[in-house]
Formats: sequence, C-alpha cells, structure tokens
Amino acid sequence: MKRQLKNLFASFLVMTCGMSASYAQTAVADSTKTSSSGSNRNLLLNAASASQPRQISLGLPTDLNAYIFEDGLPVSYYNYQLYPYKSWHSGVSHESVQTMSPQDMVLKYGIISYSVDSKSKLAGDKFEGRVNYTLNQFGRQAVDANLSTPIGNGWGLSIGTYQNFDPSSNKLKMTDLKERTQFYKGSISKTFAGGKGKAGLIYQYSRFKNHIENFGPFIFVGDGSVKEFDGFELGHDNYRPADNYIQYLDLETGQMMEQHVDDANTDKIHNINFVLDYNFDNGMKLAIHSKYKNGHTYRANPSIASVTNATAESGFTYADGTVYTGKVQNRRYLHFDAFEKSWMTNVELSGLSSNRRHKWQVEADYWLNRAGTHTSMWMAAHEVKKDPKLLYLNGQSGYAYNSYAEYYSGHEHKLFAFASDEWTVNDRLWLKAGLRLEYLNVRGWAANDTNEGNARHTGFSLVDNGVVKNHFSDSHFNHSYIASARFALLDGFGLQAEYTSATIHSQLFHYGTYRYPSQKGITANYFRGGIYWKNNWIDLTSQLTYITQKNAQERPSFSHTLTKDAGGMKAGQEQNLTMFTYYNLATIGWLTDAVITPLKGLNIHVMFTVRNPQYKDYKLTPTFLDGVTEEHDFSGNTITAMSKTELEIEPSYTFGDWRVWLSARYFSRQYINKTNSLYFNGRWETFGGVDYKLNNHVSFAASVVNILNQKGASGSITSADLVTDPTPYKNYVMAGTFIRPFTFELATRLTF
Repeated sequence: MKRQLKNLFASFLVMTCGMSASYAQTAVADSTKTSSSGSNRNLLLNAASASQPRQISLGLPTDLNAYIFEDGLPVSYYNYQLYPYKSWHSGVSHESVQTMSPQDMVLKYGIISYSVDSKSKLAGDKFEGRVNYTLNQFGRQAVDANLSTPIGNGWGLSIGTYQNFDPSSNKLKMTDLKERTQFYKGSISKTFAGGKGKAGLIYQYSRFKNHIENFGPFIFVGDGSVKEFDGFELGHDNYRPADNYIQYLDLETGQMMEQHVDDANTDKIHNINFVLDYNFDNGMKLAIHSKYKNGHTYRANPSIASVTNATAESGFTYADGTVYTGKVQNRRYLHFDAFEKSWMTNVELSGLSSNRRHKWQVEADYWLNRAGTHTSMWMAAHEVKKDPKLLYLNGQSGYAYNSYAEYYSGHEHKLFAFASDEWTVNDRLWLKAGLRLEYLNVRGWAANDTNEGNARHTGFSLVDNGVVKNHFSDSHFNHSYIASARFALLDGFGLQAEYTSATIHSQLFHYGTYRYPSQKGITANYFRGGIYWKNNWIDLTSQLTYITQKNAQERPSFSHTLTKDAGGMKAGQEQNLTMFTYYNLATIGWLTDAVITPLKGLNIHVMFTVRNPQYKDYKLTPTFLDGVTEEHDFSGNTITAMSKTELEIEPSYTFGDWRVWLSARYFSRQYINKTNSLYFNGRWETFGGVDYKLNNHVSFAASVVNILNQKGASGSITSADLVTDPTPYKNYVMAGTFIRPFTFELATRLTF
C-alpha cells in the first residue's frame, strides 16, 4: 500500500510539473464524478444550539466545537477558548456557506474532519439588500441585515449586522439573556482588470455573551432510559442559582476576585480580512487571503459533576449558615481569561492542464499566533431542584480552588504548503493525490512539571513559593497526504476509494496544564471505499470506512469517595480528579449515503451508518488525595458518547412557491462510562419546516426544532466512570445535558 501511494504521488508530481494551463478552469464532466457522501451534510441544523454548527463524527470523538473557515482561513487559530462560533454567524453577510470535505480539511488545516466553509458578501455591480428577522415562542429575536452597493469605478461597499437576543427556553434567573450576540461587519472592495480581478478588505467586530447552561437533573433508571426527577422539566426549568456574581482565586495574583456572570462569559473580537481573486488569461486562478484577529475571552461556564448526598456532618449550608442536608449538585468551573492575536496568510494558485485532464492546486501559508490564558478552577455546589440555591461548604461559596489550573503565554508559528492534483485519466478512471508539509514552532512560558513546585493543589497560584515559570521552545514537522480513485464499471456505476493520513503535534494551548505535553505525533488514518451509483434520479455511495488515531490526548475527570480526610476535604466526600492521558482509537464501519429525486421537486437524502468505535491501549492509574491508586484498562471498550448506528432521513418537496422539508436523525445507544456498564438508549433529533415565497422580495419560513419533543438527555456519571457493576446506579439521580425542546421559529426574509 505504501509503495502504491509513493508511486501515485511520484506520478502526481511529474504531472503537475509538466502541465500547461492554457484553458479556462472548468469542471471535467465524466461518469466517474459523484457528489454524495459529503456535499449533503447540513452542519447548520444543530439540535443542541441555534448559534453553532453541528459536528459530524467520522468514527472518532469530535472536538468541542465544529471547525469553521471564512474567506479562505480559519475563523479562529485554535478550535479552543476563542471558539470560532463566537465570532461567526451564517447569514446574509455571506455569499456562500458550504461543507468542506475531510480530504480538503487535511490539506487546509492538517486534520481529518468535516468543517464549515464560508465566503463573505462583497459588493457587486448593483445595489442589494437582505434582511432576515427570526423569532420563537421562548422570546428569542434575531435580526440579520446586509446592504451592498457599488460606488463607482469598480469600487463597492458592503455593511451588515447580526443581533441576537435569546433568553432561552430554560430562562435563567442569574441573567436576562442566555445569549446576546452583536456582530458588525463592513467591507470595501474593488473590481479591476476588466472584471478578471477583485480585492476586498473586510472588518468585523463581535461581542458575544453566552451562558452554556443546558443542564438539568433526571433519574437514570438503569435500563438506558431516564425519567423526570421531582417535577423538574428538562429544557424548561432553570438549574442555576440566581447569584449573578462568581468568586474565583485569580491564578496570576493569588487573590480572590469577583466578577459578574455576564462579564465572565463574554468575548470581544476584532477581525480584519483581506481577499484577492484574479483570473489569468490562460485559465489559472490566483487567490490571496490574509487575516488579523485580536480577541479576548472570559468564559466561566460550569460543567456538571456528580450528584451527592449531604448529611449534617458534610459541611454544606445555605448563605445564612443554615445546615443543608439532601442531594447536592457539584459543578466544576473553569474561568478562562484568554486572548488571541493572530495573523494568517495564504497564497493559492490553481488551474487546468492543456488537455483539461489535470485540475491542480498549490498553496503556501504562514500563520503566527500570540496567545495565552490564565485559567482558574474551582468547585461549587447547589441544590438539586428547580431554581436551586447556592450551597456553601465550610462557609465558602467554592472549594478546591485551582486544584486544576492552566497557564501559558507564548507564540506559535506555522509555515506549510500543499499541492494536489485531480487527474481524469480517461472516461472511466479518475485519480486524486495531495501532500501537505508543515513546520510548527511553539515557544513561550508555562508552569509545567519541569519544576515540582508547579504541581497543582488547592489554593495554587503563580505567586506561590516554589512556583517557577518554565520557558519552552519546541519544533515539529507535521505531514498529511491524501489519495483517491474512482473507476467506472458502467456509465454512472463504479468503484471508489480514498485514503487520508494526518500527523500533528502538541500546539501552544497544550502547554497550559501541569504535565509537559507529549512531543509524540498524533496520527490519524482514514480509509473509505466501496461503490457509487449516479444517474438522473439517484446519487449513492456505499462504502467501508476505517479510521484510527494514535496518541490521542484527553483530560478526563473521575470521582472518588475519599477514605480519609485529605487536601482540605473530609472522608466520605467525592474528589473530582482531572488527569492527562494518552491512548489509541479505532473504528470500522459501513456508510451508505444517497440523494434520491424520484420525481420533480422531491428530494430525499438518506444516510445510514453502522460502526464499532473502540478504545485501544487505554490504561489509567489515577491516584487520589487520600493516596488510593486504582488501575483500569479500557482497551476494547466502546468509545463513550458515540453511537454504533446512525440514520439520517431528509426529504424535501418544492412545488410552486412552496417548499416543505423534514430532517430526522437517529442515534443508537451511547455509553456513559468508559467501562461500558451504563448507557443511554437511542434517540431521535427531528426538524421540519415550510418555506413560502410571496414574491421576489418577500418570503417566509416556519420551522420546528425537536418535533417529537424528546429530551435528548445525555452526560456522564463521574462517580461511575470507573465502575463495572451498574447495580448501584439503578434509579440514580444524576444531571446531564439536553437538546433544545420543541421550538417553533418564524422567519421573515426581505430582499431588495
């Protein structure tokens, strides 16, 4: 296999160097082309969030958030801390929004994943205005507007704004709006050389406040189902104390600080993008993209930890000192105080060979990021009920301050280039190959285990005696490559296969923890191959998939009931331990994806996936405050929060000025813990809507999220992540996440 790949890529280099691009770049139409298994993915239809694209799993655990590109470059340098969805919105300020395939992402970003790819709206040769207004029954209102106009001599202006006011379905007592978005975008552009070239300068300011609070308590029955706990209605009832100030131990100064919850969950980001597109007379295309981003984030959204029982001796009280007994919801806060100042630039050249059988592309990039974070941590507790009250432990509103904390400040440099070629050998055979090579350098300051005094403990701060900030500087070479082939056995029917490999190393944000990050490469390999069938009524692929990842990094959290007093905690209390670990993953499966158009106006997209996602070489030996060390081996177990069977059915029917559509997704059983002793039953995510075009200027859209009004309860039981006997967890009270409840949305769209 390796020899074949080398031979294929050697041929690709010869072809690329010897080609002459003397014809306009056009798509080569032949029977080997197929579009399913990629272009049909609706990343913007997210059951969990109205403001974030959804993620599509290829068989491995996904990142916390979907990757998003805009104008040829990532919205955020990292998919972490200053998350891309916080300074991006899919709407009328974009000319196009589409899906980027895993192979394209490998060349563009160096990882195997689907992503959103978008292009900003620049002024054309006529005035255009677009306004969308959206509301729902929970009080959400969103206005999305953009105006663009030519101003003479090829110059044009475009301005837009997006304003979102969302109190959410589970109206929080601590704030008036769960999400408040403010985007302001403007651009100036110039068309030149008789329309062959266009350049634009785009500025955007975003202020994004968001409280991630889709949590609630429920009873885990033990057979994979859940039921209501004490009248609490998931998706509608509030599960956060009304206290609107947080207190944390500042990592940098060692002083207790106080901050309003809205300020503690707000991003302020400036983006300046430059784009240039030029079409040469010989058919080649030049694209230059450059971006400067200056952003800061405060984020203090608490995740859910365990539900425990408090006795009179546990030390929990209300604010007035009254002793509390009963169920306690523990939460883990991470207070991010992080920034990004990045500059990313690329130059892309593409074209067709003289015989129009080679479609080639080359690109060179230089990215520079100045970034850092002070991340404080603490645990807090409240009642397990609707509109709970904050609980104090030993007279304090929080505990275990900075027993986990992150700090880094430094630079990251990336210099990479890639080349690819699509070769239509003849009417039956199509080949594609690509190679990406990257130089990565990270350097800066952190507080890693190069010094024992940097070990995290309750009350840790950077001004403690014994803490020494260590300087680091590491360089790596990352590489990725792709290879694809399609062979037509008959007209519209044949075989296809693709292989993708990507190796990356630890980046700057990995240096924030106590443990010095691994210098080993993280390698993912993805293969899929099978048949395709395409004609005027069906576009289908059915193929075997196999994906692996080596040296995956994770920071799992585990709970342990202390056997004795230790670390400022009492015997019988649960310690929440976060540790760094490395392991391997592998998933084999079968994917069938089809777009069927049996009659005019009717379009049906169906995708069916079966797979077996497994941990490989995953062993843990956590040591807790009381000195207890446990040994666990999860190798061969099913990866948590991943379904073995997924089904998507998306029909739509257009007739006259109307369009009716439906989207239903089924996810089978998902395991809660790594021992696979506990699981959630399968669930559906359902959407539907009706669009009506009144005339060329006005249209309406009515849609429903979660038609079946399923709770979509999911989560983990940290106290059970290491257990093998599920008996103690029958009719167990826990807390987790839920998807959006039944939501009716109405949108009015104006075009002028």
